Amino acid sequence: MKKTLLALTVMAATAGAQAAVVSFDYGMPLALTTTEINQTGNLGLFDSGLGTLTGASIEVFGGALFSFSGTNTAQQAQNSNITASTSLLWSTSLGALTTFLADTIDLSASSGIQSYAVGQTLSFGPIAQNSSNVDNLSTILGSLQAAGGGTFGVTCESLSGLNVQGGGGNISTTQSTQAGCGARIVYTYDEATTQVPEPATLSLLGLALAGVGVATRRRKSA
Repeated sequence: MKKTLLALTVMAATAGAQAAVVSFDYGMPLALTTTEINQTGNLGLFDSGLGTLTGASIEVFGGALFSFSGTNTAQQAQNSNITASTSLLWSTSLGALTTFLADTIDLSASSGIQSYAVGQTLSFGPIAQNSSNVDNLSTILGSLQAAGGGTFGVTCESLSGLNVQGGGGNISTTQSTQAGCGARIVYTYDEATTQVPEPATLSLLGLALAGVGVATRRRKSA
């Protein structure tokens, strides 16, 4: 009976680990002016006081809005394909994250092959494009947490341009590209919580205590 009572007591007071998630993000709107952009936002470190960090991932995302045109300056018709592109490059104030943000996000929009009459201008867009990259950060969990949390910066820069195929060098172009970007970090962790005994458990404890009392009285009377 004493063993039963001990088991019930431990079961009622045991601390259980509960999985939980916390995330931080920032998002920048498309810049009102044309590229290039240089945008910085802050993400949060994991507060180690919340529990045991078990995993983390970071997502960087961005978008662009392309508008461009081509004009045939030759004295004869020309065929040409114009492609507008923007590459988003990432950097961070947290050194351990640097290698994970090395990949760029490449966005582009194409006119397709077009036939230009003499002196003709063709316009394209606005064309919206967006994309994202996600990295697993399980190998650097120790660098992502601190007592009380904290923040670190993530910066996004753009490199934009036009590529003209065909046209014999006689296609004059214009472009207007807007871009924006953001980032999100997600932490998973085990949160230690003390379980409050449920009524059924309390009843079992009461019966166990009563049983111990009966057993004790029997031994005394014997």
